[in-house]
Amino acid sequence: MKCLRLGLALACILTTGVVQAQTTQVAVRPVAAKVAKPSVAAPVQPVAVRELGGIEEYRLPNGLQILLFPDATQTTTTVNITYRVGSRHESPGEYGMAHLLEHMLFLGTPRQRNIKEAMAQRAVRYNGTTTADRTNFFASFNANADTLAFLLDLEADRMVNSLVAKADLDKEMTVVRNEFERGEDQPFSVLNQRVNAAAFAWHPYGHATIGPKSDIENVPIEKLQGFYRRYYRPDNATLLIAGQFDKAATLALIGKHFGPLVKPAAPVPQPYTVEPAQDGERTVVVRRVGGQPILLASYHVPAITHPDTPALIVYGLLMSLQPSGQLYKQLVEPKLTLAAGIGGAGGVDPGTASAYAVLPPDADVGKIETLLLDLAEGRSAKPFDESELVRVRDIAVNSYRQQMKNPEALIQQISGLIAAGDWRLLFQLMEDIPKVTLADVERVRAAYFRPANRTLGRYLPAAAVERVEIPAAPPLDQRLASLQGPPKVEAGEQLEPVPAVLESRMSRTTLPSGIALHTLRKQTRGNTVVLQVQLRWGERDATYARNGTGVVGQLMDEGSAGYTKQQLQDALIKLRASFSVSSYDQGATIFVSAERDTLLPALRVVADALRHPNFPQDAFDRDMKAGIASLESSRQEPGVLRQEATRGHYNAARGVTLGHPDYVMGVDERIANLKATTLDDVKRFYADYWSFNDAQVSAVGALPDGLGAEIDQLFGDWKKPAAPKFVRHVAQHVTVPPARFDAIARDKTNAIVRLHQTLPLNTEDADYAALELAVHIFGGGGLESRLSERVRQKEGLTYGIGASLGASYWGNAGSFAIQASYQPSNRDRVIAVVQEEVARMARDGVTAAELARAKKDILEGRRQGRADPGALASGLTSLAERGETWAAAQKRDDALAAVTVEQANAAWRKHIDAKNFIISTAGDFKNP
Repeated sequence: MKCLRLGLALACILTTGVVQAQTTQVAVRPVAAKVAKPSVAAPVQPVAVRELGGIEEYRLPNGLQILLFPDATQTTTTVNITYRVGSRHESPGEYGMAHLLEHMLFLGTPRQRNIKEAMAQRAVRYNGTTTADRTNFFASFNANADTLAFLLDLEADRMVNSLVAKADLDKEMTVVRNEFERGEDQPFSVLNQRVNAAAFAWHPYGHATIGPKSDIENVPIEKLQGFYRRYYRPDNATLLIAGQFDKAATLALIGKHFGPLVKPAAPVPQPYTVEPAQDGERTVVVRRVGGQPILLASYHVPAITHPDTPALIVYGLLMSLQPSGQLYKQLVEPKLTLAAGIGGAGGVDPGTASAYAVLPPDADVGKIETLLLDLAEGRSAKPFDESELVRVRDIAVNSYRQQMKNPEALIQQISGLIAAGDWRLLFQLMEDIPKVTLADVERVRAAYFRPANRTLGRYLPAAAVERVEIPAAPPLDQRLASLQGPPKVEAGEQLEPVPAVLESRMSRTTLPSGIALHTLRKQTRGNTVVLQVQLRWGERDATYARNGTGVVGQLMDEGSAGYTKQQLQDALIKLRASFSVSSYDQGATIFVSAERDTLLPALRVVADALRHPNFPQDAFDRDMKAGIASLESSRQEPGVLRQEATRGHYNAARGVTLGHPDYVMGVDERIANLKATTLDDVKRFYADYWSFNDAQVSAVGALPDGLGAEIDQLFGDWKKPAAPKFVRHVAQHVTVPPARFDAIARDKTNAIVRLHQTLPLNTEDADYAALELAVHIFGGGGLESRLSERVRQKEGLTYGIGASLGASYWGNAGSFAIQASYQPSNRDRVIAVVQEEVARMARDGVTAAELARAKKDILEGRRQGRADPGALASGLTSLAERGETWAAAQKRDDALAAVTVEQANAAWRKHIDAKNFIISTAGDFKNP
């Protein structure tokens, strides 16, 4: 859990720790009278209500709330509609209905019979999510007035006209059931659900949003239709639009499509069950095959609208932050646990905050449980000091600022608070958190983190009856009365993310020291700058033989000659900056994110961390222990068992043995490798190889003056003439013969399959673009792909299936793979259906419509990627590494756009052959 490592998003503050409170309530049973479907009236225009933080609120007479966050500098638009209905509105026998209905609303209306295809034709990225309190649907696309008009028409249409048909339910039910089965294989998810069930005796917060298998399989279509009519209505919804759009035209469209919808006469049914005060410790135990020990203690806390919420959030941060948090210092740092923290808050109603610890397999569970509870409940915790509180305040302010830079991300965060009563709660929390005092923190700890209010895992009798009464939240108007609103961050510029425009902003230079610097100047929102450094060295065989190459990067944030770990973290927080390091055998990649006025000082901090790392023994030991524990706990996971079953086949085909870079190691061999690695190995590798001998720097954003000079001064003299020069390894194709492997993964409700084929292919081959399109049509295009249409939507056999094409610019070691999850009893049917689709693809080929859709989807995806500063920085590095300009990217786009149906079909038939598949499965098969 490294949400708070060096960089941090606002969402991390509100969900610190592992568990967010799932706050559900018993729903009011529908009255005998049928709820009328909204009728249609004349269009009306939205009326302005307020503006706060750049977000404008409007209302329609029918009750629809509208939030607009226009930003002309964005190149994309996001449309989000949130309904105030979730699993807390469900009744017994109907659990999981809100989530099931979310799936059903993608299956059409009388006017829009194929929503997914219509989205794909417009290259729209879309999805839906359901929680205890709300359901939302969101779509993102490159700004386009026609696409926005289509989506507004669609959302108004499916708000009242979705089919919710029995035939669709029969197919979609099996998809949702497979999603349920996947969740049942996740130890933490299962434990969290069981703890919630024990914590809430009456309130449906104890019911998982996805519901039980029985309700998913048996819910009558009439109940689903009734649920839809009760809650999908304009006065129970909020429409959010962010990014680039014409505000006046958009408001007119909203009035046109949503204005005629008349809200039903009957009010929206509201749940009323209140969870009584807990009267003693509660315990639950979960026993499953695989995984590693976890402790989870949940405590009832008020609804998120209560004034105690900011102090509870701050308390979680103070206890969990690395390396200052007391849970980290007393549990993780001494290697008693692998992770620990506190987090969570209420929802619409009182929910839970939770303390957790993830333990190594050989841990003394009883001892650590006592330590965790004593710390969380304040019996052994040390008093916090003011400097810790200041740090948390700075994190809160920085996180809020980061959210305000990204309107599309901000509306997703707001969506989660709409159901709690008011979207402005986000800003209220951000104003309140910096005002929290140490006395507030101690007060909420004493009030809520008490044994009688705890649900852990076993029952213990109490000497005296003790109850913790959860206070009611004050009226919302009172809470928001003094809200001032947030400051606005600096606006960015609108820059068309196409190769020719990007090339016009490029600057390429070689600094006096030999460092290659590639920059793309772009005025970003909040003056953000993203910088990537790529270092390279050595030959593959020589570096692979060295232990600890990847550990170097892991230890870079553990402190340096000039900074302790805490000082390093604090310095970057003050500079509104973050950095990360990934190291590997032949190099390292460093990412730095900051703002124009903080990038240069942030680089000075990063330079000290890179050039003078401490490599502390205790941090190394902790990482090694965590790595070994993770491998040990993975032994019974389907993915690991599947790879264990197949690796001998791949190694034999490649003619490699242990010690060769291409050899696929097993779990025992990987553990042995970690155990054999010492801190001296790490230090020696760093001393022998790490330098700026072969360095490339790419930077995108609001670049500060003097960037090149600063980089040259900080890193230009970091040279090691004796270090081996970088020699690129060019991988060559090796044919791996077809085979079949089935691994048994006991006590797993979800099974997996992989069909894999090696290919002599690279990205510069004449037929690569054609094959890329064919694979996208077959299985890479999300829910619109042929595999998804057949296996998920028609057959209902899987929640997730897809195909992927692998190839590099260098060499020709390509590959093609199909992967799916499913219920173990469906293994043979899944494989048979997939093979039928492979054969149909070869026999019938693709259609012109499929090809056009795939081209648009891929090209629009590339365009979206080029609008992101981080992706752009990586793109600059890739182009520079190949000695190319953006003209090469345009050439690849043009080549893809020019592919014909005949070329796509010829590429598929040339490269993809079902007879060459290595098929491997893993699951709890009853008749292996």
